[in-house]
Amino acid sequence: MVTRKAPAKGRKTNSKKKQHSPDYYPIVNSVSLGLDGGTFNGVTTCDAGQIFSIANRRLYRYGKMYQLKIDLDVDVTVAADTQVEVFALANSWDVQRAYALAKKVYDEAYADERSLGSGQQARWSDFRIATGVDGANVLDPVTFDRDTLATTVQNSGEHVTSVVDVDGTTTSFTWGSASSGFISVLAEWDNAGNVDALPSSSSSAAPYAGVNSDSQSDIEHTNLAQRGNSPPYNQSTSGDIYVKVATLYYRPGATGMSRLSTGFFPAPCGTVVLRTNNALSNGSVRLTSKLGSYKGLHALDMAQE
Repeated sequence: MVTRKAPAKGRKTNSKKKQHSPDYYPIVNSVSLGLDGGTFNGVTTCDAGQIFSIANRRLYRYGKMYQLKIDLDVDVTVAADTQVEVFALANSWDVQRAYALAKKVYDEAYADERSLGSGQQARWSDFRIATGVDGANVLDPVTFDRDTLATTVQNSGEHVTSVVDVDGTTTSFTWGSASSGFISVLAEWDNAGNVDALPSSSSSAAPYAGVNSDSQSDIEHTNLAQRGNSPPYNQSTSGDIYVKVATLYYRPGATGMSRLSTGFFPAPCGTVVLRTNNALSNGSVRLTSKLGSYKGLHALDMAQE
């Protein structure tokens, strides 16, 4: 926790302090999660920017590299073996560049509209991309009633996916596959960023071939062009951009084994996907962010504004 600096020696200070000047920066960086109208089960997604915006009543932007951890906080009455798989977007060049290219195209698409004047611009506008995970439910913060401690899911606020006009059709951005009404940011980056073989073709003819071992060789000439003309990785992206962070589990039976925390991990765009093997009550999973300089959280820009 960051505290205020002590006054310089000999410097007088006022005996009274302003009411709204605490000695620390107030920030909620650890939040219980839940599903509005349901329970934890199957595949769910978590957007750190959305979660901490709701919890702290301020905008935390989507396009940040958050440092997060997921903890299991199951009730003591849970009797069945419980498993929660945790996934995040890969902290890779392709993910970062796909986001940056999509953000650039989005900003350029709205350049003319923004130039008309600030009066028609949404105050909390933010560039956001859909996870693309089929059938996933979206998680929100859970709060506890001040009188009874009963849980309530806070699904307030606007957190819509960004859209552009594609040939007269309103089209959203997604990390998943392209479909009706959705443009795949990874596929578009693939179109822009494929690596070509260099050189793309080669000749096998060499002058004075075979005169002696010190002369030019057909074999050497061919291999000079062919060996190393393709990159040491796939020339296009694989499309599989989610990585498995950890498997959390709670086994209350005779074995008594458990793993309850992922530890901190990098989460591009604050995107986390959970897959649970059985139903858990709301509040059984917690999301925590490292503290830092971005409105109290550790979050680095995915692309320059």
